[in-house]
Amino acid sequence: MYEEVRVEHPLDILSRIERSAAGDQELLLNGNGTAWTDLLADYVDALSGLAVPGTAENGYIATYGLDEGHAGGCG
Repeated sequence: MYEEVRVEHPLDILSRIERSAAGDQELLLNGNGTAWTDLLADYVDALSGLAVPGTAENGYIATYGLDEGHAGGCG
């Protein structure tokens, strides 16, 4: 009488959406002609430019090496 309807698992749906979006982004970047390394360098430069003026107003610029800061947690 009733036909059984198969429902796709939500994680499968999300995976499909993620793959589609990643493909779209890759096509856009490849079509732009800008190298990934140049794009990443410009992004880092832009972020640095935003961060430096904020700390300079306090009279110092905070710098951290790979072994400093609190990335590993304290205590």
